[in-house]
Amino acid sequence: MNDLPLVTMLFIGVNLDFFVILLFLLQKYSFRDTLIGYEVGMMLVFTISAMAGQVIQSFIPGWSIGLLGIIPIYIGIKGESDDDDPQRTKSATGIISALLIYLVSCGADNIAVYVPILATMNLATILMTMIYFIILTAISLTLTYFFGQIPMIKNIFERWGAPLSRIIYILIGIFVMIDTGLVHRFLRLF
Repeated sequence: MNDLPLVTMLFIGVNLDFFVILLFLLQKYSFRDTLIGYEVGMMLVFTISAMAGQVIQSFIPGWSIGLLGIIPIYIGIKGESDDDDPQRTKSATGIISALLIYLVSCGADNIAVYVPILATMNLATILMTMIYFIILTAISLTLTYFFGQIPMIKNIFERWGAPLSRIIYILIGIFVMIDTGLVHRFLRLF
């Protein structure tokens, strides 16, 4: 998979702000329940994004897909609201809580960021990326669990998580515009 650095950056960028929420979930629910909910949520969002990306790829020229790079750049510049408090979610199990919190706090933004990247990939690469994301999800939750045990790390995520996430969104948007040929096509106009 040639896009390994990109999809790794993509995963980290869209989930960085969720790591703080994971810290709270792991304090309230078991590791297993949180992992299952997080994995199912990530797979739902990824599948919706992949299907949307392939539909877009079928109907519009490849370079114009680069215009979708504006979405993650906009999200990075605008920032996100932090209204999603995991303590407000009342559900019967940790699995459902983790799933719903992931979908509510990350769903729309992740879809907006995933679609431009997945629209440029073929089916085999999409499937490999999904498997890679499943692995990264388990690794990120495990790391978050251990980081949650260190108070200093929790403070760093709370302080710098949002700005780092915004920078990564902007970089992803720029990469999409360059990778699809939009920037090259635009520069040729001048």
